[in-house]
Amino acid sequence: MINHKIVKIKRSKKYSDRFIIYFENKSVLRVSEDAFVLNPMKVGDLLSDSNIKELDDEMNLHEAKEAAYRLLSYRMRSVAELSKRLTQKGFNLIEIEFVVNHLMELNYLNDEDFGKAFVLEKVKSKKIGPVALRAEVAQHKLSNDLLNKLIDDIYEKYPINDLIIFHLNKRKILKNTILSKNDHNRLNNFLKRKGFYWDNIMAVYNEWGIL
Repeated sequence: MINHKIVKIKRSKKYSDRFIIYFENKSVLRVSEDAFVLNPMKVGDLLSDSNIKELDDEMNLHEAKEAAYRLLSYRMRSVAELSKRLTQKGFNLIEIEFVVNHLMELNYLNDEDFGKAFVLEKVKSKKIGPVALRAEVAQHKLSNDLLNKLIDDIYEKYPINDLIIFHLNKRKILKNTILSKNDHNRLNNFLKRKGFYWDNIMAVYNEWGIL
């Protein structure tokens, strides 16, 4: 077993809650303040490879948690999105799994809460239909059961036909209006781009007498 001699210890200038350990062989180890308090070190101490790896692994977990907290401080995220962002930041699967489980235990990471907030924002602000909403939520890889429940619940609160009527009013379409073929096609395409099913569109057209 190889031991490595500590030749210098200093507090990080960039991160005040971390210490930097310098070894005789020119290698460097970053240690969190908590780890340093639990494992006091001083110049002249010897650390084995296994000691260094253990402290390094602990530091990586600490940094992964800090990165996750920063991401969540901006807005809510799904488990899949947070995992993807941590992967992009260079953390490995073990570190990501540890952090995700830790945050889920604290209820800082909750796919159902995230999903409710996400679909509410999309439907309330963009007035989109279920096709578009399902496509936007799909990227967050929520379970099918949860996704279906979220969609059912949000359109119970914001009925689909009412949303279509909102867009008709916004486009100043009047009831019992005879549209030209081009105007009708443009309206059809607009509502389909907004993510509404054709059955719902036709139901509103019939109610409004749009020909």
